Amino acid sequence: MIKSHTDFSPQFFVVGAPKAGTTAVYHWLRSHPAVFLPSVKEPSYFAYVDSSATPRGGPYDPDYVRKITVNRKSYAELYDAAGSGLTGDISPVYLLNECAAERIAAARPDARIIILLRDPVERAFSQFMHHLRDSIEPCETFEEALEQEEKRLFDGWSPGHAYAAHGHYLSQIEKYFAVFPKEQILVLEYQDLQSAPEHCWRQICEHLRIEPIGLVQNERVNATCDLVDVSGRPGLARRLKHPGPVQALLKRLMPPRLRAKLRHFLEGPRRPVPALRADTAHSLAGRYQSERRKIEQLIGLSLAHWTS
Repeated sequence: MIKSHTDFSPQFFVVGAPKAGTTAVYHWLRSHPAVFLPSVKEPSYFAYVDSSATPRGGPYDPDYVRKITVNRKSYAELYDAAGSGLTGDISPVYLLNECAAERIAAARPDARIIILLRDPVERAFSQFMHHLRDSIEPCETFEEALEQEEKRLFDGWSPGHAYAAHGHYLSQIEKYFAVFPKEQILVLEYQDLQSAPEHCWRQICEHLRIEPIGLVQNERVNATCDLVDVSGRPGLARRLKHPGPVQALLKRLMPPRLRAKLRHFLEGPRRPVPALRADTAHSLAGRYQSERRKIEQLIGLSLAHWTS
């Protein structure tokens, strides 16, 4: 049982990176009878302790932000039904956040940590596509978004809009190796999650010291890989799809089927999603080249297949 709302912290953490397979791992672990994960997929408490999770600027998903837990009592309450289960928190923002590693270590020095990595160029583009799908990316091209990234971050846009900046994994990983013993950290790579999920699952079970079971929910590792088109009016689509005054008004006035037809009409013709240009991929990869070898030495995995 949870002892109190002041001394509780989960026993393991999957800390990111975003778009590197955390959703699949969440479903894998949630299917294990010895594991308890809250229904809120990304509590993100240790990134936003007693502060606001709402970005200062830019578009964002208010429903996602609303589910972030910033209060310790509310965070502990997510685990009230855990019983004797192994408790975990899967929040990709913990790898990006400057303070999360130290906060987790202070609260739970014996925690088991799992870090998922992905080719930083592919990860950045996948995050861009995710935002296009959810109508929280105003730019029509990846190149334009990259050009605006520095100003966006200065203006307080959400961490997810740091497409290029968050591909610098070395400093992010080092924060965890600085505060946790190496044996408490497992690093897995996105391509392995795709090509050898059963092997990765066995590694996860061994790391968490739980009995391996079959992958009864072998969920897709990435949900944007088959995305072919998005709304041609992202600003309007965002207001129609995401919780807010416009959506609330429509819910009061119209039944679901009529709302869906109206939304389809108002969003206008859909536009095809862009492809990742070779020159953009090459240019972006150059930003990470110097640190890749250091990452390999630190985590003990070959990353030679990453974009070069």
